[in-house]
Amino acid sequence: MTLPDRFRDATFENYEPQTPSQAEALRIAREFVAGVRRTPSWTERIRKFLGAMDDRLPQGLYFVGPAGTGKTHLLAAVYNALGPPEDCAFLHSSTLFRQTEPPDAFAHRLADQYAVCCLDEVEIDDPANEMRLAGVMKTLAARGVPLLATSNVAPEEYLATQLGDGRIQRFLRTEVREAYRVVPVRGEDYRRTREVQQSGQGWIGPPEGARRAMRQAEADASGPSRWWSFADLRRATTETAHSNLVDDLTALDHLFIEGVTIADTDDAFRLLRIVDALYLHADAPTLYFTAEQPPDDWFAPDQHAGLAQAVAEKFDRTVSRLHALCRVQKVGQEGVPHS
Repeated sequence: MTLPDRFRDATFENYEPQTPSQAEALRIAREFVAGVRRTPSWTERIRKFLGAMDDRLPQGLYFVGPAGTGKTHLLAAVYNALGPPEDCAFLHSSTLFRQTEPPDAFAHRLADQYAVCCLDEVEIDDPANEMRLAGVMKTLAARGVPLLATSNVAPEEYLATQLGDGRIQRFLRTEVREAYRVVPVRGEDYRRTREVQQSGQGWIGPPEGARRAMRQAEADASGPSRWWSFADLRRATTETAHSNLVDDLTALDHLFIEGVTIADTDDAFRLLRIVDALYLHADAPTLYFTAEQPPDDWFAPDQHAGLAQAVAEKFDRTVSRLHALCRVQKVGQEGVPHS
């Protein structure tokens, strides 16, 4: 329920909007914090005492936009601006979807402990998860606890809304707009269009040339390291619990992955979970990889349809994070970088 180390220094001041949409999202986020912090006037206190005033906290925010536009930065900036003294929860959507208790029970537990809840990277590929999310959103709204979320799709565009016209579907289509302000955060992916600090390296080209370049980097590296083929990585994700695997990998200083290739949604999900975990972990090893094709072509959304397209859209975030972790460079047969 706490902020990942990567975003511990995120503030409104160091968020740099590049588009009018991002500038407006920043303004709305600041406005939200001011609303939570605001001390009611004497008149409002009297009206509240007399039962003539709505005592709910400010409307929640739902930041929507593509990868690399700063949605999580804004979410983390709100978290940092409010707490302390406000008690805020910060959790990834995967934490929510792993819960075994009913959604309303989990939401009541959050409402009992926290004044504001921040939910990062809401996923869109599983109707069951969407129904769980809708249940949590509905309960938090009823309890008057604002939820701030990030996603690449608006709530009324969820797959679950296409499955009928039941209570949850109606909530996603209409009621959510009353409890949550949907805030577009548009723009280009800053990790791909601007200079970012990258400690790792990716080599794209013929297998032997890329392997030769990465072997040289391995020889130059100091500290604990591991060389895995992509098949080794896939095998580890099937044989080792995710949390144990992450603990194992973060004990390294350097991780070398040879021959990354994404054949299907299963490959995409397995690499996605590893890259996302390394991106957010404070002690992640420096990542190196080789591939014949650049990451942007591994599992592109425009090459798929249906569920695979939804997975590819989520995988686009992972590709964006790879660009933040690794400098990607083309090499020839001899391992010499192309100019």
